[in-house]
Amino acid sequence: MGFIKIWFWGRSVSVRQPQKRQPGRKRPEGTGTGGRTVPIRSVRKKYWLRGEEYSVVLNPDAQRNTLRIDGRTFVVSLRPATRENFDRFMQEWYRRQARKAFQDAVDRWLPLFAAAGRPVPPPRIKIFAMRRAWGRCYYTKGLITLNLHLVKTPQACIDYIVLHELCHFVVSNHSKAFHRQVEALLPDWREADSLLKTFARERRIVG
Repeated sequence: MGFIKIWFWGRSVSVRQPQKRQPGRKRPEGTGTGGRTVPIRSVRKKYWLRGEEYSVVLNPDAQRNTLRIDGRTFVVSLRPATRENFDRFMQEWYRRQARKAFQDAVDRWLPLFAAAGRPVPPPRIKIFAMRRAWGRCYYTKGLITLNLHLVKTPQACIDYIVLHELCHFVVSNHSKAFHRQVEALLPDWREADSLLKTFARERRIVG
């Protein structure tokens, strides 16, 4: 922070000059606007996991970040107890839950494809917080991408979306042949599709 002089009615006045932020200079870890931390003592927002709603109880005097599920409550221990740390920790925690849930669903479906004479190689899975799609299949790359928010929806919705993307390894488009493939393995896929749309809309799951 420096000073500049300006002349005002014949007298010089020193004015503090804002210091420019140097390019590439980052704020200290865990700080908010202006480099200040935002302490947190409670969380009113409700959270969802596999179709169930959870409240949050904070333990701000912890040695490290952890989350324990107690009934319908997320007991979250934080160190430091700041909003930035909480948001970052929950994002990472949801990503771990999604990775497990999606991989488990893939592992359940693959033997059924093989039994039906349509074997599908185990795909790579990437997870993104998407707004316009629940999943995408890149069959030429052996890859499916799945929406992080999907893990918040009921298990039937997770199973349906994972199956939908796996079926694209058999039929790449959304033709009648594709929907026959989906229906062969999940006859009530329409109910799952309707549940997903209703659940996500009513609970504002995405975003």
